[in-house]
Amino acid sequence: MNTSRGAFLERPAIHIPLLLVIGFLAFISNASISLFGETEGLYAIVTHTMMAADDYVHLWLRGEPYFNKPPLFFWLQAGFIHGFGWSEAALRLPSIVSSLGTMITTYFLGRLLFSAMAGFWGALVCGTCYAGLWFGPLAIIDPVLTFCMTLGMYAWARAYFQESSQWWYLVGFASLALGSMVKTLHALALPILVMGVFLWMRRDRRVFREPYFVAGVVLSGLLLGGYYLLLGQEFRQHFFFEENLKRMITVSGDQQHSAWEAYWGKRPIFWYGLVIWFDAFPWSALFPVGLFLIWKRRPWLESPKELWVFLWVVVYFVSLSLTPEKHERYLMPLLPAFGLLVGYVYHRLLYETSVSEGWGLLRGLLGCLGIVFVVAVILGPILIQKKWHVPLDIIPLALKLGLGMLGLMMIGLAIKNYLRMGLVGVGVLGLALMVTVTGFIIPGIQAEGSPRLAFDENQRRLNNQTDPISVFQSWDWRGDEDEFYWDYLHGRSRIVGKGLEDSLALEELKMDVRQSTRLVMMTKDQYQRVISGDPNLNAIVLFEFYRSKKNIVLISLDWRTRLADSLETQKQ
Repeated sequence: MNTSRGAFLERPAIHIPLLLVIGFLAFISNASISLFGETEGLYAIVTHTMMAADDYVHLWLRGEPYFNKPPLFFWLQAGFIHGFGWSEAALRLPSIVSSLGTMITTYFLGRLLFSAMAGFWGALVCGTCYAGLWFGPLAIIDPVLTFCMTLGMYAWARAYFQESSQWWYLVGFASLALGSMVKTLHALALPILVMGVFLWMRRDRRVFREPYFVAGVVLSGLLLGGYYLLLGQEFRQHFFFEENLKRMITVSGDQQHSAWEAYWGKRPIFWYGLVIWFDAFPWSALFPVGLFLIWKRRPWLESPKELWVFLWVVVYFVSLSLTPEKHERYLMPLLPAFGLLVGYVYHRLLYETSVSEGWGLLRGLLGCLGIVFVVAVILGPILIQKKWHVPLDIIPLALKLGLGMLGLMMIGLAIKNYLRMGLVGVGVLGLALMVTVTGFIIPGIQAEGSPRLAFDENQRRLNNQTDPISVFQSWDWRGDEDEFYWDYLHGRSRIVGKGLEDSLALEELKMDVRQSTRLVMMTKDQYQRVISGDPNLNAIVLFEFYRSKKNIVLISLDWRTRLADSLETQKQ
């Protein structure tokens, strides 16, 4: 790229500092906000229980052994909590550090395979697409797993493509073993599958005779063997057969349907093919171009690096699609591969002047991206309000106009055939999305009804801060995050009407209110269905919290007879 607009980005010295700045803005901006779903509260409870019991080998959850995940991730959370104290930021630091590590590792991987610019744009994908922005900083296992798998793939690529760096096989196997110790064995299985298909297609067996490769296999075996021996037979039996093997053929918690039936259910076998366009937005518009350019580099024997990236994308994507249980966060290990695919597009089309293929496809996709972006600016706030009950002005008008202008700019560049400028414009859209999500959407959602907001409002109104938080029929609505704040940080909550039908639960609540005025949390539906029509209760809604599927209200309840007596006494 010989124009001045790209000269600044072409200097490798600024790549790492610039990526770190972008990564910090993407992953650390909201580190201290309330825990809010995607198993953040569940894992926080497990970590709290582990630290309180001072047992770092046997995990417990609500009085029962917790065999669903191995303890390494919870050890990481505990380490940061020991260093910084209990806070949402400390719980999220393992994921934040891992997401930054994934960005930087993707950069070095792109630089190793193609060029520094391919690495830069590939790393930018990891920090500015929707999935990276939403899941990357959360206190969940997937960002840590993604970093381990990405580092393992980088180490293997470095050992294979640079003959003087064979010792990197040790790093690769150790990283993938750690990924398996963090979550599950597919952290090792998927990269091995990619490597196996790659070597088979190239008819290359020399790797298996490399001493460092053999030593890496032994090292990973020792790490995994020692780790799972430490965790005990009961854990191994449940984890390997219930958590891993059974979830390969059924959906978790579904004992009636097979994997084949799940393939055509709520999240069918092609589900990832639909959601990836949104999860990797706006960079997903370049995926077809990247696949096309790599496919045109055949025969594979002459283009091993392109084959490596192609297999990484295809093998991971097909393998994840074949598993019956699907979640958007499970796609995170694919983000670096997709980033390299996008980086390859920039490497070939933006910084090589001799490439004549793919321009027509790129022109159409850039135009479609501009149209989608304009539509998203118009409809996005409406959809967010519908799901999260946030105000329509969650995104300021000036920012909406700016985002709309960016979308129109992309359409204009596609029409005028200024495609190299259009590629730079995709990066601008990614940065704009990062600012919008981290600066406005996530804080706006939190301000309307986060679990910590509900906890803080209740605490503020309690006469005694050690009093239990009263919850009406919690089974109907309380999430893991609410439980963490109320039962673990606060210490206790009192569940009124637990497991009872409405009439019996109401009688139990009346017995409490007869004694004294009560602050009670419940869903708005429960309040309207059970409480509001009772003639003996005087209810005042103090605060309403909005969640994605239900509204929660904080209510002050008093017995009407006692209230009347109090008013009569005041008159006298």
